[in-house]
Amino acid sequence: MNYKITCHLMPWELDRALLTFTQLGKSRLHLSNEDNIFIDVTLNLSSHIFNWEKSLLPKEFFIEKYNSLKPLLKGYTCKFEVYDGDKLYGGLNTQLKSTEDHIDFYSILNPDLYFSEYLLAYLIHASKQVKDSHFTITPQIVKQWDSTWDILCHPRYVDIPYEDYRKINTFDVIYNQQNSTNEATLTRMEEFKWAGWWDLYSKDTWNDFWIRKEWNGYGPCDYYAMLLSGWANHNLMEVVQYRLDNQVVCEYERAPLGEEGLVKTYKNFLYINDIPDQKQQFMSKIKHYLNKGQQELTQLYT
Repeated sequence: MNYKITCHLMPWELDRALLTFTQLGKSRLHLSNEDNIFIDVTLNLSSHIFNWEKSLLPKEFFIEKYNSLKPLLKGYTCKFEVYDGDKLYGGLNTQLKSTEDHIDFYSILNPDLYFSEYLLAYLIHASKQVKDSHFTITPQIVKQWDSTWDILCHPRYVDIPYEDYRKINTFDVIYNQQNSTNEATLTRMEEFKWAGWWDLYSKDTWNDFWIRKEWNGYGPCDYYAMLLSGWANHNLMEVVQYRLDNQVVCEYERAPLGEEGLVKTYKNFLYINDIPDQKQQFMSKIKHYLNKGQQELTQLYT
C-alpha cells in the first residue's frame, strides 16, 4: 500500500517541524517494509504573504533551517520544496499538488502536534482492516473548547472543564500515552468530527471530499469535508469515520509552552503583509463549494 503524508510549513513553524520530524523518524522503525510512505513537505515563503525587504530575518535563514531538518526523515520517500513565489499559497495548494494516482491513503500532518511514535503504524494497520471505500480514521484527542469534540476525547480527559482545555499539560499527555497498557482499537462513529489531527483518509475520501482545484491558500477544508461527507452519507453512498481509541494526539502549545510558545519569536522578526482573512473568505464561499461538490458527486455516483 502507498501512503502519502502532506506537511505545509509557515516559516515560524520550523521548531514545531523539528519535534514532528523527530517523531516521524522514530515512527519509521515500527513500520513494515511492505508499505510505502511518501512525505511531501513545503516551506511557504510567499512574498504575497511576507514582505522580505522589511523582515528582520531573511528568507535564506528559514531555508537553511528547513534544510537542516531533512536528515530526520531519512528512510522515507520525501519531497522537500520551498515556495518563494509572489502568489497566495498555502495548505490547500500543497494538498492538491500531493494528490497522485498511485497513492492509496492520505494524511495531513500539522506540525504543532504531539503523536506517539507508534501512531503511524497503528493507522496503517487499521486502514487494512477497513473494507469501506470512503472512510476516515481519526486518533483520540484531549479536551477541547466545547462539547462537539467530546466524541473524540479520550476518557482520561473528558471531565476536564471546557474553560481549562488550554491548561492540559502536553508532558502529562505524553507520559500517559507512553505508559498506557490499553490496546489500540477501532470504533465506528455515528457522526463525523475531525480537524486534521493526523487523520487518515482513503483515496476515495480524499479525492471526493478534500480536493478542489479552485481552492488556494488556506481555508477550513476539514469543515467542508465533514459537511459534504454528511450529505453524501445520507443521499448517495456510505461514508464512515472510525476512531482509533487509545492513541491520543495533542497540540504541543498548551501548557507549559502556551498558545504562542514556538511561533511568537519568529513572527516578531517577520513583516507579514496585510491580506484578506483567508478563513473568512473561504467560509463566505462555502455554500457555493458545497453545491458544486454535491452536484459533482451526484453525477459521479448516480
